[in-house]
Amino acid sequence: MADRFTETSHTSFGGNIVRSIVGIPLGILLFLGSFAVLWMTEGRTDWSKVAARTVVASPDRAAGFDGQPVSVTGPITSTEALGDPDFVQPGPYVSLRREVEQFAWIESRSSNSRSNTGGSTTTQTTYTYATGWTATPQPSSGFRVPEGHDNPPMTVRSTRFVVPRAAVGAWNLDLAHVEFERGSVLPPTTIQRVGRGASFVPAGEHLFGGSGTPDAPHLGDLRVRFTAVRNGTTVTAFGQAGAGTVAPLSVDGDPWIRVLSGDRPAAIQTLASEYSATGWIGRVIGFVMMWIGMLLFLGPISTFLNVLPFLGSASRFVTMLVTFPLALVLTAVTVVVAMVAHSVVALVVSVLTLIVLFVLLARGRRPARA
Repeated sequence: MADRFTETSHTSFGGNIVRSIVGIPLGILLFLGSFAVLWMTEGRTDWSKVAARTVVASPDRAAGFDGQPVSVTGPITSTEALGDPDFVQPGPYVSLRREVEQFAWIESRSSNSRSNTGGSTTTQTTYTYATGWTATPQPSSGFRVPEGHDNPPMTVRSTRFVVPRAAVGAWNLDLAHVEFERGSVLPPTTIQRVGRGASFVPAGEHLFGGSGTPDAPHLGDLRVRFTAVRNGTTVTAFGQAGAGTVAPLSVDGDPWIRVLSGDRPAAIQTLASEYSATGWIGRVIGFVMMWIGMLLFLGPISTFLNVLPFLGSASRFVTMLVTFPLALVLTAVTVVVAMVAHSVVALVVSVLTLIVLFVLLARGRRPARA
């Protein structure tokens, strides 16, 4: 069942003018900031290349590699049993994650604006409230319409547990700096529940607890899912060797250590995929910042022309039509320049190419001898 509330607001022509002018400095900041985002995106360390340069160390002998970047592949093991004191009996896990969701009110919002003759605008905003599962239930005080949409406080939170000590073969791991992968889901029927977990019932991948049922939950009910990296899972650890331990490796001042499931090629491929994905995310963010910045900077033009709504609509369409390819081209150029500037090899090749082209052009323009 969902509740829906609609409110209508009116903004005068003068108010729209002031708002569009205020948007100019914000647009400039977004436009300039987009170049910084794109530059930093291309300047990130490609950890897959760092991992590929590590020395392959045998899991059976943790000696003779001190100070070197190493990769070690083998089963990760620990003599410690790990559990969740509130839910799960200790078992053969190296890392354990508790993921909690609450059945709560969720607010969504949609707006629709209409331009009026004379430059004013009328905006209709609809707030929809529906119950559903969420890991971050919002306090009702933050809702536009808090009455009747009270969310109970969340009594159980998501958290992570890691064993005090673990090793890959003869190599100890510096677990203080390791962020383990999520691991595989633990089916509720395979774990021994303790504490609060004893009152929860299995429901698919989750443990369900509350006054309702898994098929008909009540407000405030909880569901909990556990994922774990099991003792004996084959992993590849990347870092710096020291006294029989894989510790963080310093690259450009950044400490780095990773433990990834699978053999060395699979782990390096995972790092490469992460690098590629975050790169595209950064480029999209930079492009959107640049485009929105342009639109905000040129916004007053459409606002002034909005005295006649059809002129305002036409100017906004033209502005978007012009700024979209311009932002796309500027983004592409910035990405290429940043790639070249952050790569020594690419920079040298580019400089040599420019020198060769300059020499060829100079020879081509030299007048022929009589």
